[in-house]
Amino acid sequence: MKRLAAFALVLALFACSGQGPEAKRLEALEAEVKALRQEAGEREKAFQEELAQVRKNLEDIRSLLENGAGRDTAGGAAESGAPTDKELDDKAKSFVGENLDRLMELTRKLLDKMESELDDKPQATEEPPVKGDQI
Repeated sequence: MKRLAAFALVLALFACSGQGPEAKRLEALEAEVKALRQEAGEREKAFQEELAQVRKNLEDIRSLLENGAGRDTAGGAAESGAPTDKELDDKAKSFVGENLDRLMELTRKLLDKMESELDDKPQATEEPPVKGDQI
């Protein structure tokens, strides 16, 4: 009976000692996943803020266009000092151009960052070389 208990104790010790590197590896993976989730959340927040700004600018453009559509194109606008339809169109085009430029720049930055992370990832997560007794 004592031999059986000693054998079980030895097996338990071997089983516990074998989980050390795996537990550390699992903790490292969990930490990396947590960091990636946090970074993705930050990117999502920045993207949502930028998208809200673009939507606001588009609403401003829409209101400018709606205000300009109710006036006469030549007579009333020129006499009252209000902008003409051409001026409103030019302003709207400049707003859209600026927002598209900002959106394209933000997209380019995000893609560059994602590409650099993908390039760096295989180096950071390389598995240790296989020992002779492992297959």
